[in-house]
Amino acid sequence: MRRVMLLSTLTIILSAATALASGIDGRFGITGKAGALVPLKDDFIGGSTGSDPGLAAGGGIIFGLGNNLAIEVDAIHLMKSNVSSGASSAEASLTDVGLGLQYRFGPDNRLVPFIGGGADFIKGELKNSSDVTFNLDWTVGGHVNAGFDFFVTKGIALTVDTRGLFAADGDVKGTPLKYNPMSFIGTVGIRLFLPEHPFD
Repeated sequence: MRRVMLLSTLTIILSAATALASGIDGRFGITGKAGALVPLKDDFIGGSTGSDPGLAAGGGIIFGLGNNLAIEVDAIHLMKSNVSSGASSAEASLTDVGLGLQYRFGPDNRLVPFIGGGADFIKGELKNSSDVTFNLDWTVGGHVNAGFDFFVTKGIALTVDTRGLFAADGDVKGTPLKYNPMSFIGTVGIRLFLPEHPFD
């Protein structure tokens, strides 16, 4: 009797896990996330500065191209990074718009690790100690990332993403300064997935 009850319990647990697992082939998802951006270059602005980590938040969309591939478009905004250069200080903010591909492992499991990479377009603002704002010109680069989605239900997944961002130097308009947006970005968030063929 105990064996029967044990087998029944295991069957129910496995069935529930399978019911929650779901690939994203042909499905759209909307992502919201928040975390931190850590500048990796001391010359984040100019040639002799130090830049502090700052709060970053954003979101985007993801679409499953197959069992293991997905395309993702997202934007991450660095709210503020304190930038110091000698006795002077400033505040920088950045916006990174990325277009990338993901390779997803075990797409039908509840826990789905992924790796990816893509192209990035970055711009921002710099406000000096006198509250004068300078625009940071667009620059282009790329990213590599890794993370995982944990599916709570077929349509809801918790997501963790870590990425390295690298790009060419950009100009601080109206000054001879340049900025280098090379950084590490770590975020946690949630994805909401539409069912397959939601409008059929």
